[in-house]
Amino acid sequence: MDLQNIISAEDVEGLDMQSLATSEPSAVELSPLQFDREDYTPFEVFVHRLGTLPEKPARVHNYALSVRGRVANDRMEKYLDHEGESSSLLKEALKSPRHYLVARNMDLKPRNTDHFELGSFAHMAILEPARFERVIVEPKANRGQIAGVCALIEFYSDLLTIPQTAIFKDMKLSELRELLDGLESEAAARGYTAIPADYAAIIRAMKVSFNTYGGGILPQMMRFVKTETSMYGRDAATGLKVKIRPDGLLLEEDFGMNAILSVKTTSATSVEAFMRDCAKFRYELAEGMYLKVASEITGRRFTGTVMIMAQTVMPYQVAVLYWDAEDLQIGKYKYAQALDIVAQCRAANHWPGFDAKAETGAYGIIQAKLPGYIKAELLPQYLPEA
Repeated sequence: MDLQNIISAEDVEGLDMQSLATSEPSAVELSPLQFDREDYTPFEVFVHRLGTLPEKPARVHNYALSVRGRVANDRMEKYLDHEGESSSLLKEALKSPRHYLVARNMDLKPRNTDHFELGSFAHMAILEPARFERVIVEPKANRGQIAGVCALIEFYSDLLTIPQTAIFKDMKLSELRELLDGLESEAAARGYTAIPADYAAIIRAMKVSFNTYGGGILPQMMRFVKTETSMYGRDAATGLKVKIRPDGLLLEEDFGMNAILSVKTTSATSVEAFMRDCAKFRYELAEGMYLKVASEITGRRFTGTVMIMAQTVMPYQVAVLYWDAEDLQIGKYKYAQALDIVAQCRAANHWPGFDAKAETGAYGIIQAKLPGYIKAELLPQYLPEA
C-alpha cells in the first residue's frame, strides 16, 4: 500500500507496514447501529404467539397501565387539545425548527367526517370489524323536498326497528329534517355507516380481504387489541410533555408480549411502494416514539410493532407487516433528536428555518448533493451509425 502523498512521514513512523500491505476491507461495518436486540421481540416469536392466543381477551384497566403517566380512553378532540409533543409535530421538527413552530401554532382539528371518506372508514373498520357488517346505502331521495325526507325517515325507522312516527302533511320541512337528523344520529351511535351506492362493492372487497387474509388472522387478532387509548407523560431527558395515541395495543396478558398496532390506509399499489411511503412520511419516528413512550408510561417493555396496510385503490387489499428492529431503533433515535431540537430552540427562543441544515459559520448556505440514484442516467446509449 503506497501511502505517499496521503499521510506524512511522521505519521507513518511506527506503523506496521507489512500488516497494512496484506490487509483487506473489513466485512464489519465501522459504525454499526448499536442497540440491544433484546429490546425487540423477534418476528418468529410473535408469529408463534399468535397461535397461542387465549379463548377470551384479558381485561386490562387503564389505571393499571398508568404507572409513570396517564392512560385514558378519551376522545380525539381532547387528545389534540393536550399540549404534549406528538409524533406529527416532531416530524416537522426534523424538517426545520420553524416547520415545528408553524405546525405547533396551527389550529389542529379532526378531519371533517360529515361525508363518507373511504380511508377513514377503512381505518375505523379494521379497528372495529363489526363496521363492515353495518354499512348501509340510503335510498335515493331529495333532502330538499318533504317527500324525500319522509322516505329517508321511513328507511331509518325500519333499520332501527323504531315504530314509525306519524307524519302529517302540515309538518314543516325543517321539522322533518330535525326528526331525520335524530334517526341518523341514532344509526351512527349503533355503528351504522351510510355509504354511497358506488362504494358498496369496494367495501365488500375490503371485508373479504380483511376476513380471509393470512387464513383469517385479522378477525382473530383484533378481538384482543386494546383500541382508542391515549397516553400522556413527560420525557425524562428534556422535560417536555409528550403524548401518543396508537391505533391499538397488543398486551402481554393475551399476546405474551407488549406491542403497538398501527393501521395505515394507502394509495400504494404494492407492499414495496407502501414501504417507500413509510420512509417518505417518516413513520419510523412515530413507531419508535410509540414504543418508547408506551414503555415509559406503563412500566412495561413494548417490543414490537405490527402494521396493517389497507389499500384505498384497486384491488382494495390489506397486508400485515411486522416492523424490523433496526428500523424501530432508528425511529427512537429520530424521536430523541426531534425532542432535543425542540428543547434547545425553546431554551434559546430561536426557531431557524432550513438554514439550520447548514454548517456553523456558513451563513445558512447548504452544501448540496443529489441522491445517488441519478447515476443511473449514465447508462450507455447505443445509437445508429451515420
